[in-house]
Amino acid sequence: MAYFENLDIKKLLEEDEYYSFPAFTDKDLEETEITIGWKLPKSYIALLKIQNGGSINYDEFDECWLSAIYGISSSEGGLTDMFDNWINEWEYPNIGIPFGETQSAGHDMYFMDFSVVDENGEPRIVHIDNEADNAIDVVADNLEDFLTKIYNHEDV
Repeated sequence: MAYFENLDIKKLLEEDEYYSFPAFTDKDLEETEITIGWKLPKSYIALLKIQNGGSINYDEFDECWLSAIYGISSSEGGLTDMFDNWINEWEYPNIGIPFGETQSAGHDMYFMDFSVVDENGEPRIVHIDNEADNAIDVVADNLEDFLTKIYNHEDV
């Protein structure tokens, strides 16, 4: 299955020095999955093969609450570093993978929630509000739907 065929990911995500990383290897992917304890969904891997993390392009998507998507790297700001931060330090629920940072600097996050997956094994996307006792709101059926909503300037 091909992902993101109708989205220009390079228009959505900007490379930056904190959230963007060089291309990852199969070994990097394997180490990331072992470290966080979750298998990354195929759509997320496909996204990171296009661009391995980055900030949202606010020139194009200024109304978007999503501020960054984490890439695969063991460096600061990479998925393994941020997973540890959100789950162990901020005590977000371990229901999946925190992948999308918001403008609130950690007080709420976007997660790939594996408690519900679609027919392709893709987890739903939820917004978790850490300031409201980790209240969970479903925002999309899967990652592609989520990014399509953002790309099309729809509310999430």
